[in-house]
Amino acid sequence: MIGYLPVLIALHAHAIPGVVANYVAHAWLAAIALSWYFVLRRRFPIGGFDQRQLRPWYLLGLALVAVNAVGTVASPPSAGVRLPAMPTLVAELVFVAFVVGPTEELLFRGLIQTALNGSIRSSISLRGRSLRWGTVVAAVVFGLFHLINLAYQPVGDTVVQIAVAVVLGLLFGVIYDRTRNLIGASLAHSLADFSGTAIPLVAWCYYLGR
Repeated sequence: MIGYLPVLIALHAHAIPGVVANYVAHAWLAAIALSWYFVLRRRFPIGGFDQRQLRPWYLLGLALVAVNAVGTVASPPSAGVRLPAMPTLVAELVFVAFVVGPTEELLFRGLIQTALNGSIRSSISLRGRSLRWGTVVAAVVFGLFHLINLAYQPVGDTVVQIAVAVVLGLLFGVIYDRTRNLIGASLAHSLADFSGTAIPLVAWCYYLGR
């Protein structure tokens, strides 16, 4: 959060555009996780391309795409929405497709969740299933991380984002505990974020064409 402050200050001072701020901020997240992994040697499971490990992530990613599609149909974008310039739009789509998922999963599921579960040995029993406390705390931390969005959006929208992020953090965390596959987590996260941007964009173009 402290590392984000210079980026937010520069953004509010109009020293950098929003899309650049997003890239810089997430580069900071990746730098934290990768420094702990390679420099401090605090290892966390990354996994590989084993299809048995990736299958739950594929299913989760497709489910989240479907949720985004249903949400767009239920609440289509208004005709008054203004799109950014094409270079900015492309940069934003690349950002949500390839940057957000891997960087946030490296930090929150890879580093933070693994570290917490290594320190907190207790777990919760829910209907015969075990849910580790470290996974729960990491999901809450992931949700609270979205408080930074107060810098550019209303409190109500931010509270909703935090609640959704906590639920998704729990879901991602449980699957990561079982698969130990951060590649799958990154793919599912990227699918969710990209579809959450691209599907409304396609819908907007469709409604505009009508």
